[in-house]
Amino acid sequence: MKNTVQFDPGIGGLAINLADSINEIYSRLMSFQTIHQKRARFKLCSSKITSYIKNNIAFYLGCLLWAYLLVKDNIDNPKEIEGNIFSELSQEQIQSYDYMMQVNFLENYFESYERDMLYYTGKKILIPDLWKNILSIYSEFLKLNNGFVNTKKTNDIILPDKLKNANFEFDIKKKIEEAIVNKNLEILLNIDNLAL
Repeated sequence: MKNTVQFDPGIGGLAINLADSINEIYSRLMSFQTIHQKRARFKLCSSKITSYIKNNIAFYLGCLLWAYLLVKDNIDNPKEIEGNIFSELSQEQIQSYDYMMQVNFLENYFESYERDMLYYTGKKILIPDLWKNILSIYSEFLKLNNGFVNTKKTNDIILPDKLKNANFEFDIKKKIEEAIVNKNLEILLNIDNLAL
């Protein structure tokens, strides 16, 4: 039996840099002169913005589910974690490593998203509670694990209480593999009775 596990099962390549992607859209939006032009442009980009957010929330969920699986499956026999690039950072790199940057960006953007959707499209669109819950749990998860700079074995992973006490009634590995094969992390957000 293999005595190592992967830090990333393959979902990392499906995540995007949300801050850069959203900032690029708004930068282009601000290049238009009139509010009419800005509204028309925003309407064109609104589904892309929503898709970017869903992708990142689904990525965070995938990370949480994978961590849960690594911890629960290896309680009695902790395994070495392969591929954790954060545990290989130098002290200098750790000093400049802002592991909360993307999460903080999204937390701050949630309010702007709802306001801008109403202003530019005339539609009241609210962030689903599930997305907020996932982001909150993932934020806590990052803080508890200090950005994974010291995560070398499965028993180094600290799960937030909400995740630690979860009882998932689906095959986590199978769902993650389905998302990877389909190159669509949003599959993870469609799990019935996720209970988060």
